[in-house]
Amino acid sequence: MGMMMVTPPVGDALLRADAARSAMARLLAVAGHDLKQPLQVALMAIERAVSDGVGPRAAIRLGQASDALVRLGRDLDDLARSSQVDNAPTSLGPVLLGPLLAKVAAEWQPYAEVVGVQLQVRSTGLRVESEAAMLATILRNLIGNAVKYAGRGGRVIVGCRRRGGRIVIEIHDDGPGIPPGRLSGIFEAFDRAGRRDGAGLGLGLHIVRQTAQALGHSIGVQSRCGRGSIFGVTVDRSTGAALDDISALG
Repeated sequence: MGMMMVTPPVGDALLRADAARSAMARLLAVAGHDLKQPLQVALMAIERAVSDGVGPRAAIRLGQASDALVRLGRDLDDLARSSQVDNAPTSLGPVLLGPLLAKVAAEWQPYAEVVGVQLQVRSTGLRVESEAAMLATILRNLIGNAVKYAGRGGRVIVGCRRRGGRIVIEIHDDGPGIPPGRLSGIFEAFDRAGRRDGAGLGLGLHIVRQTAQALGHSIGVQSRCGRGSIFGVTVDRSTGAALDDISALG
């Protein structure tokens, strides 16, 4: 006797898909919040160990561990925030790029020094229409990815280009690049562009895409194997933005 397959109505399938997405969003939000509690305990333990007195080399290593935990905490914040972008209204306003870029780069600077990557941010006086925390989430993931992929002795440059009434924030790295066949899928969840070195779960670029869509910003990528990659975030320029841009990449 043959088996009969019953296909559920399309409407029911869509409802189940929406319910699954909502459940996943709640799970990610809770995880992003609850997992920060043990991080805080670990950070406090490190601070107390340093204050109790340790040797200079141990203090340096504990400092590196503390920086890594702080960075992980920010990643969890980004994860929780991105899981809710479809449910929360987004209010755009003027954001000064110079301080925002400098702040995000400073978060990655200790890691860049440890792995031997030169991280450079070109100053700018431009303002864009965005939401500061969400734009920082995008830039934090893109700069972090660039530093990780550049490799020891590599270089990452962050700067801006003006294109009419819009600004493109670009992150350049001189890493191995992304194979052409993998470019179309790199923004999907858990895609790691073919990496097998255990560097992350492949959620960073997925978070970037979700957050950019919520803000109405576009994300672009150019890459050449052996020559590196350029990720760009295109944002509307804010009315009254500074006319003298010294961050141009050429």
